[in-house]
Amino acid sequence: MSHSQRAAYRDRHPQCRLCRCRPTAAVDHDAVTGHVRGAVCRSCNSWLGSMEAALRVPARAMQQQAASLHWRFEADGTDALAHYAGELSYLGLTVKEFAGGLLAVRRLLAVPCVYWTDQAAGPARETGWTKTGPLADAEEAERHHRRLRSACGVAVVVTAFEPDDGVNSPSPRGLVKSFTGSPQHHYGSRRTGLDRSGPPGGGQQGPGGPGQPGRE
Repeated sequence: MSHSQRAAYRDRHPQCRLCRCRPTAAVDHDAVTGHVRGAVCRSCNSWLGSMEAALRVPARAMQQQAASLHWRFEADGTDALAHYAGELSYLGLTVKEFAGGLLAVRRLLAVPCVYWTDQAAGPARETGWTKTGPLADAEEAERHHRRLRSACGVAVVVTAFEPDDGVNSPSPRGLVKSFTGSPQHHYGSRRTGLDRSGPPGGGQQGPGGPGQPGRE
C-alpha cells in the first residue's frame, strides 16, 4: 500500500477501529500476510505490535510491553489475558490461542543467565555487563540475585531467560526482568511450571481498558 493509499484509507476511517475514541494515525496490517486489518490510533498500533512481538523469540532483549504480557501470564495464567479479549479478537486470536503462543515462546526461552553492572545509569546500549550463566534453573538464578544484591558496588541486576541457541551474549537478551527481591514478582507464581491446562483462579486485570495506553 502506497503512502497516498494509506492516507486515503485513513480518511475513509477517521476513528480508531479498536478503541473507537481516538483519531487514526496508522493503517494496521498483518506483518506476515500483508492483509490490512484496519486504521488505528498511535497508541493502539503500538500495543498491537507489542502483543505480536510477545509471540516471537527476540533476537536481543524482548520489547518491554511484550515482556510484561509474559510475566502477567506466568503469574496469573489466562485470567491475565482475558483483559485483552478485544485486542485478541481484532488480531483474529482467541485467548487460548494467544496463551498457547506465549507458552511456545516461553519454552524456547529456557536458559537463565544473571547479568550485573556497577553502572548506576544502566541498562543502556553502552552498558558493560558481567555475566553469570547459563544457570540450571530460576531458583539458581534467584540465589545469584540475592548474593549480588547484597554485594558492594553492584548497581543493577537482571535475569535474562534466553533461547538455548549457543549464543554467548555479552548483554541481557531474551525475556529480561529486573530483580526486585520478590520471587513471585520476578518469576510469577510458577503454579505448574507454565504447563497450564486451564485458567487458574485469582488473576488480576491490568490497568487501562481495551485500546488504552498505560498497560505497563
